[in-house]
Amino acid sequence: MERKEKIKAIIEHPEYMMTAERQSLQKRIENKNLDSEEVKSVVTTTAKDKGKSLVSDLLNTKWFDLVCDIADTGDKLKNNLDDAKKVKLLGEYLQKTDNHEKALKSLVDLITDPYGLALYSKIINILSDSPADGDILEILSDYLKNLTKEESLQNVFSRNKTILTLIDKCSPQALILLRMYNKWTLVPRPQTVISNGGHVQGNNTRLVAQTFVENKVIENVDVDDVQMAIYDLEKNGLAEFISGTLNFAPDKTVFAERTTKIGEMVKDAISNN
Repeated sequence: MERKEKIKAIIEHPEYMMTAERQSLQKRIENKNLDSEEVKSVVTTTAKDKGKSLVSDLLNTKWFDLVCDIADTGDKLKNNLDDAKKVKLLGEYLQKTDNHEKALKSLVDLITDPYGLALYSKIINILSDSPADGDILEILSDYLKNLTKEESLQNVFSRNKTILTLIDKCSPQALILLRMYNKWTLVPRPQTVISNGGHVQGNNTRLVAQTFVENKVIENVDVDDVQMAIYDLEKNGLAEFISGTLNFAPDKTVFAERTTKIGEMVKDAISNN
């Protein structure tokens, strides 16, 4: 099968490729059927003659070729999946544009610029380390779209390198919640309030999560997962829990989760503007 056809097949039916490789390797293991006496003989001889070099002698048996093939299969599967992820990412990117020709030319300009290529490579590394689910593809494709609009990639390189580092540190769920900042609501007063310059100390992520779920800020996600997302944002300096007053009610103290300045930068970078 040609490379392009293989990538298309992986994108359409990734489970078939995994299943085929799994069945092939399992069948070969069964056919080898190394008996317990052979294993015992190898281990006993190695322990007597070479002490700790059990693995090297065991691999001199008929299992060696198969172990190498399993290692090669892992590399092959990862490379194939990485190729499929890159194609899916670019496909998502194109779907977000009205002019595909212009979008592709912008992408060419990005990857043929030394600063743009460095940022693109970081995007691909993040994608490679993540399952190709809808959330991460949605986030990175929006980021890629916004990045291709920059007039001077050199001028925004440092800022975007930092943004990509933060994206890499955060869970997709946290980033999705960050993108929904315009829906974040006020939070009830915590039982204990110790405030320093408007920043409320302590861990109030559970209270924030319960409030967000009750007010349908984010739907079809349980409180525990929302709490972890908020904790993730706070840990990475993208959000904080604060107290303050509203312009129309200056005498009343209210509480809210809000983005930091860095969080606002990341939010703008991953939003579909």
